[in-house]
Amino acid sequence: MEGEHPIIDTRDDGRPSSENKNDNATEKKETANSDAKKSAASKQEEPVKASSRDDGKNGTKKETAPKRVDPVKAPAKKLHYKDLEKWQKTRIIRVLAILFLAGGLYLIATCSTLLSDKETTQNAWDHYINPDSATEAKYLAQEKQAGSTAVTVGTYIENLKEISIKNCSFEVVGLIWFKWNGDDALDPANNFRFYKGTMKSMEVIKEENTGGAHYQLVRFDVSVTRNFWNRRFPLETHQLNLYAESNYPITRMYFVGDKDSSIYDNLSVAGYEIINYGTTVRTQQYTSTNGDPQLTQPIATSEYLTAMMINRSSWGTYLKCFIALVGTITWVMITLFICTYHRVDPLSMIPAALFGTVTNLMVGASLLPDAMEIGLLEYVNFYGIATILAGAIGVININRIRNHYEARAFASYYGSIYFFTLLFFVVTGNILMPICAYMF
Repeated sequence: MEGEHPIIDTRDDGRPSSENKNDNATEKKETANSDAKKSAASKQEEPVKASSRDDGKNGTKKETAPKRVDPVKAPAKKLHYKDLEKWQKTRIIRVLAILFLAGGLYLIATCSTLLSDKETTQNAWDHYINPDSATEAKYLAQEKQAGSTAVTVGTYIENLKEISIKNCSFEVVGLIWFKWNGDDALDPANNFRFYKGTMKSMEVIKEENTGGAHYQLVRFDVSVTRNFWNRRFPLETHQLNLYAESNYPITRMYFVGDKDSSIYDNLSVAGYEIINYGTTVRTQQYTSTNGDPQLTQPIATSEYLTAMMINRSSWGTYLKCFIALVGTITWVMITLFICTYHRVDPLSMIPAALFGTVTNLMVGASLLPDAMEIGLLEYVNFYGIATILAGAIGVININRIRNHYEARAFASYYGSIYFFTLLFFVVTGNILMPICAYMF
């Protein structure tokens, strides 16, 4: 109608409706942009997005809980040497140098000592069984010049009743005989002694004189004092030397060895086997006249040596001495393995291993005399103690790298190298030392 004003829809703000529509559109657009930015920010903040799945009911989807990864339990990234930092490479090189230098020098020193002792044992056997021919020829000339009587002597060893390394003695039961021509006044059976021997029993079981051919047979049971070589115990070799020495000087009587001397075929002793046997005649030259006014020079006597070399028949005593040490070393290696691959601090488990080492040492020491030389028994025990200490140091270093430097991947890498290097020396050392000591 004319004269009437058109109705204007102000929509609460007093402005025309068309203007409100434009403003509303702008506001909606800004609100949508703001929501989009918030949604994007929310996606960046959340490490794991919740997943949804169809639950089969009314076509709706049910959201599942987000899977979170514990950074402590997350698997460490596998490292390679080329990926290590400079300080990490330095630490690896340093620990390898220390282990190889210390372990290598120790094994070289101990193994060479054991090999040298084994060679010395064989040389000593040759020295006693094969006396100096020039010296013996000189004494033989004196004997013949003095008109001395030659007496053939021989032995037959029936039994080795006892070998006591701790008490430094061995006991032998056997026969000894004497044969000579002429000189009816000679009585070798009652005029001889065993050097360093204590006669437990002696009996002349046969004595003959047939036309000037004399024969005496004596059964004896003697305990001989012997300072055994213990450097390679409990895989050692011993020489049992039985010296039958005449009380007559060589100017009156001298010994000639009888080729019929022997030992019982089935002769044995617990823990040992006889690997060598021999006899020989030697001349013992003393340096004193013992105050005898009838002597113008020190006396020289003839002696008959019966020698046996015995060797450990098995490794049973060795295992008995070191079984506790094997257990303690295994325990330490287990703790090092756990610390490396399971991220557990097992340092408190190691001190108990030291008690096993001490117990192990006492077992071996109880089988030896109080005054003993350092040898295989101590070498292996010292090596075991060093292994335990090395294992403890390894656990401490791994924990420090993991906790102080927070380098978990490198801690596992370092621990694995340390573990296998130490394992190499444990196996190598405990094989080399007994092999160098044992006489095969």
